[in-house]
Amino acid sequence: MAGADVVLQGGSLLCSHGGTATVASGSTRLTVGSKGVLVSGGEIGLTFSESCVSAAPTAGVATKLTVGKMPVLLATSGGPTANSQVGAGTWTVQSAGQTKLTAV
Repeated sequence: MAGADVVLQGGSLLCSHGGTATVASGSTRLTVGSKGVLVSGGEIGLTFSESCVSAAPTAGVATKLTVGKMPVLLATSGGPTANSQVGAGTWTVQSAGQTKLTAV
C-alpha cells in the first residue's frame, strides 16, 4: 500500500470556493526540515482567503502514524468548510509542503 505525503507547516489547503489557507503551525514533536507535521484537529478553524472556515477532515487521516496519540493529516485529506455568505463547501490539500515523509 503506497502512502501519501504528510501535511506540514507551510502546506496549503484549497476551498471549493477558490480560497486558500496556509498551515501556520504544526507539531514540534515530529518535524521534517524543521517544519512541524499537522495533526488531526490542527486544521479546524483555518480561515481561507474567501472567508471560509475549515472543519474536521472526513478523509485522509493517517491510520499508522500518530503524534501525541493524534493522527497526522495526509495530502489526501479533505473535509467541509463553512461560509455564511456563499454557503457550505469543502476543503482539500493543495500542497502538503513536503515530499519526504509519507504515511498510510
